[in-house]
Amino acid sequence: MFTVTTVNLSADTSTADCRVGPSELGVLTPDEFRSLLDRLSGIESAQPDGADPHLVVTSAAGRFIIRTGQGKLFLYNARNTTEPSSPLSPEELVTQLDPQITQAPFAFPPATPTKKPKAAPHYAIASAFFVAGLALNGYTLYTFFNIERVASHPSVVVLTDRKEIATRDPDTLGSYATGSRPGDRVITVTPDGKVRFSELGSPDGISINTDTFRLGLHGKRLCLLTAESGVVDFVNPDTLLYYGDTYRRSK
Repeated sequence: MFTVTTVNLSADTSTADCRVGPSELGVLTPDEFRSLLDRLSGIESAQPDGADPHLVVTSAAGRFIIRTGQGKLFLYNARNTTEPSSPLSPEELVTQLDPQITQAPFAFPPATPTKKPKAAPHYAIASAFFVAGLALNGYTLYTFFNIERVASHPSVVVLTDRKEIATRDPDTLGSYATGSRPGDRVITVTPDGKVRFSELGSPDGISINTDTFRLGLHGKRLCLLTAESGVVDFVNPDTLLYYGDTYRRSK
């Protein structure tokens, strides 16, 4: 499954629009994601209004940015967009972002039927249980993913009232961490409207990625709506929730 945020794309994701910032689509199935990639590949990256239409995607393989240009799609690591990228087709992108997804098996022409001896009764019973198990597993997976899609988060509403922003903004400033050991992740919100994603004990010791943000409401929760890093939710003034990880105020 793919968690997708669009940036500078119209509501129907068919055209670029610089007036539209990050907008969460939620969790998409592989087929829905392919359709979205097909539409994105038809949009030219160089827009007269300066829009930069792209997707921010989180999957089992990590977090990535997908850009378009000349009818082709380019994949970048969200934490290092300076790395070179080769053009990929929508199908190649889907397979690369979720290694568990494989191409459909080739269809072989049916062979000429031949008479076979009847299977022993216990083999037939075992086969029936095997088929029933596959059907049950398939139904369980379908139910799980369907529930997950229905329960996806609502869209973010950006705060525009200056008084409300001025009141809420000071409460968001500070550093939040998943823990205090090397490798734990840190989110730092600064007064200049930026959010920094870092890691304790990282080689540079300071920053992995810096992004800009706007304050918004994600359902009933206050949140940071970033330009390229997705949505950071405030569970309470001292606790953040970011892609399933809990960050608690450290400063």
